[in-house]
Amino acid sequence: MPAPTTGPHGTRQLAAHLGQLAAAVRWDDAPEVVRARVLALTADVLATAVAALERPDVVALRDAVAVGEGPSTVIGRAGGLPPAMAGFVNAVPIAREQLQDGHRRARGHPASHVVPAVLAVAEAHGASGTATLSAVLAGYETGVRIGLAMAGTPRGVHDIGTWALLGAAAGVAHLLSDGHAETIAAAIDSAATLPIAPDAHSVFAGFTAQNLYLPTAVQAAVLHGQAAAAGLRAAPGTLERHFASQVAGDPAGLTDRMQRLLVPPASSPEGWTVLDGYLKRHPTCALLHGINDAVEDLLEEALGETDRFDRIDRIDTVLVRTYGAAADFDEIAPTNDMAARFSIPWTVAAALTLGTLDETAFTATTLDDARVRELAGRVRIEHDPELDAGYPAGRPAVVTVRFRDGTWVEAGCRTAPRGDGPAALADPTVVSKPGVLLRRAVDPETADAVLAAVAALADRGLAPLARELRGIGVGQHAPATAQFR
Repeated sequence: MPAPTTGPHGTRQLAAHLGQLAAAVRWDDAPEVVRARVLALTADVLATAVAALERPDVVALRDAVAVGEGPSTVIGRAGGLPPAMAGFVNAVPIAREQLQDGHRRARGHPASHVVPAVLAVAEAHGASGTATLSAVLAGYETGVRIGLAMAGTPRGVHDIGTWALLGAAAGVAHLLSDGHAETIAAAIDSAATLPIAPDAHSVFAGFTAQNLYLPTAVQAAVLHGQAAAAGLRAAPGTLERHFASQVAGDPAGLTDRMQRLLVPPASSPEGWTVLDGYLKRHPTCALLHGINDAVEDLLEEALGETDRFDRIDRIDTVLVRTYGAAADFDEIAPTNDMAARFSIPWTVAAALTLGTLDETAFTATTLDDARVRELAGRVRIEHDPELDAGYPAGRPAVVTVRFRDGTWVEAGCRTAPRGDGPAALADPTVVSKPGVLLRRAVDPETADAVLAAVAALADRGLAPLARELRGIGVGQHAPATAQFR
């Protein structure tokens, strides 16, 4: 692909070239391994949504905004909504349990934005299964390239709703225009006119306004994609001129980095960014996953099953050495389950005490557990500059548990965590995760039907999946939160 052209005001128009790249993405032409990853991501996004449907803060927001009628499915409700509002409502629970997908090098959550946006629009327009999946894949590939070129976000800006919004808008435009390059480019620049730069502190501190971040981005993506298909246009070059200046970690270098990313994916697996994404194994901030993996290894290999709780009582300190981007997550006493998912001391202490790091680590009972709180106070976080070079290529960490008798055990993660990168679907926990999450919330027959409908999307279209999602009646109380704020 040629280098970006220069517009009438000297602006190099990156969106035009991203539009060309996205327009060439077609489901039937993608390698089988790419198609498998897209279907896995779709199942993962829907399962993470269902898993949090009955959280009180999720219920409150969904009930407050789900007004009206329309053609697009709302998970867990018989009636539908207009596409933009359906995308909003369906996105509310996706990131609630910190189980959403992500892309480590791009630093964000592409499928969690693209899937609800594209599905809502596809159903409203009666799109085929292959057109829907083509749009999901095109939106993912577009968004990740923007994220890679951004080199992160400014300090204090959370990644949700930044570049992934633009990718989701591209996916919607791809669907509505049958892969028309200029329309996709217009959607990218249109979304770039209204950047979302969410407050990271509200997320890390566990405030429920974070539940608005992802759905607001999804809703905006639908609207920008629809607007572009309707003929509305932004100034060419808005992506690199305005968007980059507001939310890119290194706006000056965005254009140069993007030029290296404008290579269309091949018919082989090489070049597809979707294969470098991750599907979370731990219900925590992804920056902590190297630490979470190391503790998991300690539990499985070093501490053993028979003497785990006895040795927990004899722990002197736990030292966690990690890279700078993770070391700041040092809150010892999180006030609710949302904040606990961003706390190294809490996730380490809960895992060592409970013997696992699953949803039980974030219930009100565990948050009030004196053993976990006391152990969290003995977890020390150390920024190890030598580990900085391993990020974002990986999430390096070393966890050392020292006992009062002078003995110690240690485990580390020096590369990408489990569930991350091309080998993600070789991990049994990742593969089973959608089914596990669905069966915790709904009956096994419904869970199996949802997964089967996702697997058959290309052949059977959206109708079977929509029917199953509308029919979901979770009917179980979610683990109580320690605080709703």
